[in-house]
Amino acid sequence: MKREIRAKSFMKKCLAVLLALVMTSSVLLTTVSAAGYGENILRTLFNLNDYELKTDCGGECDVVPTIIIPGISQSNVWLLDENGDYVLDADGNKINCFPGVFDVESLLSDLAAPLARSLATQRDMGLSDAVADAAEKVFSVNATDNNGKPMGNVEVEKYYHSIAECTEEEKEFILRVTPVSELFERAGEDHVYFFAYNSFGNIMDEVDELYEFIQMVKAETGHDKVNIVPISMGATLANGIIDRYPTIYKDLNKVIFIVPALNGSTIISDILKKELTFLDMNYLYNGFLEEIMSESDARLIELALRMLPDEVVQAVVEKAVDRILEVAIQNSTSMWALCPKEEYPALAKQYLSSGAKIELRRQTDLYYKAQCNSVANLYKLRDKGVKIFDIVDYNLPLYNVGNSWNTENGDGIIPLRSTSMGAFSANAGETLPKGYKQQNINCSDPTHNHISPERIVDASVGAFPDTTFYFKGQNHATTGWDDIIMSLATDLVMLDTIENVYSDPNYPQFNIGRETAELRNELLPLAREIDPSTLSAEDAAELEAAIAAADDMLSRTVGVEGEAEAVTADLRSILEKIGVVEPVSEGIPSDIVRRISLWFFDIAGSNGYSEIPGIVFEDILNSLGGQENDPTEPEPEPEFVPETEPTTEEEKEPVTDSNIPNTDTTIPAVVIIAVTAIAVVGITVTVVCVVKRKREEA
Repeated sequence: MKREIRAKSFMKKCLAVLLALVMTSSVLLTTVSAAGYGENILRTLFNLNDYELKTDCGGECDVVPTIIIPGISQSNVWLLDENGDYVLDADGNKINCFPGVFDVESLLSDLAAPLARSLATQRDMGLSDAVADAAEKVFSVNATDNNGKPMGNVEVEKYYHSIAECTEEEKEFILRVTPVSELFERAGEDHVYFFAYNSFGNIMDEVDELYEFIQMVKAETGHDKVNIVPISMGATLANGIIDRYPTIYKDLNKVIFIVPALNGSTIISDILKKELTFLDMNYLYNGFLEEIMSESDARLIELALRMLPDEVVQAVVEKAVDRILEVAIQNSTSMWALCPKEEYPALAKQYLSSGAKIELRRQTDLYYKAQCNSVANLYKLRDKGVKIFDIVDYNLPLYNVGNSWNTENGDGIIPLRSTSMGAFSANAGETLPKGYKQQNINCSDPTHNHISPERIVDASVGAFPDTTFYFKGQNHATTGWDDIIMSLATDLVMLDTIENVYSDPNYPQFNIGRETAELRNELLPLAREIDPSTLSAEDAAELEAAIAAADDMLSRTVGVEGEAEAVTADLRSILEKIGVVEPVSEGIPSDIVRRISLWFFDIAGSNGYSEIPGIVFEDILNSLGGQENDPTEPEPEPEFVPETEPTTEEEKEPVTDSNIPNTDTTIPAVVIIAVTAIAVVGITVTVVCVVKRKREEA
């Protein structure tokens, strides 16, 4: 379980990077028109006459049905063959199309020859083109045409029924991506629904389907209203349905947003602008990878990349980005729905102005209108009696994909100003200016304090300051692992007594995020199975204390900074001590890998191994030349410099292969071969060690 949790954590942390490579769309309902307000919408799927009342209460109970609208990647999308049958992998499992389809053997076969040629010659011998072709091969399953319609042969796993009618496998999947088992128990499985959709499908088609899905839920349960819980990207569907269907307020009881992408993410606009951090080779080799994976693995990859000259690596990365933008992102209406409204006009003009894009532009403009009207539309819902709640995370920078990553306060994926509908905040890790006073733009009650305790956020500027809950330090990708957030969301659904952030002291407006999945799902169950009589008195006492501390923490819904990490570490420590769980393997000493990678970076920047001898030799020559001058003597008068020659550091031409003095030709080829061979052997050994470690962990 622990390995599974860690694997999910790694994948979630890589999500923003994958977005830089896979902002794609895929088949949702290719025969459905996005125009109109319901006359021709999905009637073949949603004929309300086909749905019978399925609840014992007949709509007379006090529990309002709830529809969960999940986030990106939280719906299964399966690959189909030309006959419409599921494509299976070597183990007989269906193939999920998010974020693409990876046929490893085929990809290795396609890349082997150009990679070998490029390694042998230390030049781009077709490698960058081959990688671009491979990227297209992987992600084209989710490609979209110029009409915004997905073209891939895929199928979304839909649930046109309540959780009560789901198979155990389906329930397990739903609870894995949205851990709301408490909601299932309290509301009753026949009163909870899960709206699955293709994360990269046609946004307005999905909006239309959601509208009909709501009508289906009402017909099946007998209730005249539903609650909707849009999570992350699911909020784009909420934006769309509220704007496209103005009378939707008649169908809604509560809207409970969880980390919603109501105004997209600057990660997407940075991708579209190609303002990406990893296009800077120096950052790619020292800083980029360390933010998204363990430093040991990041440094190992950096060392491996040096087998090629930096200009080859740069060409590979740039061509891959260009190809994926062209194939997968530019036509995806769902990805355009994640573009911040402030950035949309200029980017739409750049990408969607040609005659071939007229229909696509019409559709993206429809969502842009909904995005611009988002807050006003939600105010209209509120005025019609619909209760609006929002749960957001803060005080983390965005993942370091786009150049604006460290200029926002957010949750790793979405800026706080998007999730909170406009709250003002200092940058992540900073505080509001000295003397800053609450603005009260959207709160007229002078007795309310909407400044966070550490003076990072002014919630009074957000659209719904009295019904927005903030969790400090919680990562977007692992929000579902926060038991307090899941409990709060469930109570907001089930209880009418929580009207605002002041209603229940157990849920203050500003709270501390905590991730307790490993503790609750793995460590505590293992600890409770142990018979204390089989332990020494000391170990039994330590185990009992660790369990008590965990239970005490989990019984409280007001987080304490650092407590979850400490409690988890203490319980894991005693379980390791008595041999119930194995210590986490360190594998290759991370400090050694880090030191080697940093040493190469210090002496060579982003250059490859084959370029290093020339750089070192030039440094030696420069050093020897510098010894002829007596450092105690005054500097000689500078020579006359023509006006056309650069005289400042800013004007100097960067060192490249074309302007390095031609000294490397004096280095024997055997030296270059030896240095490269040593590096390759070293990388090979470390890779083997890592693979061995991963296999042992598995």
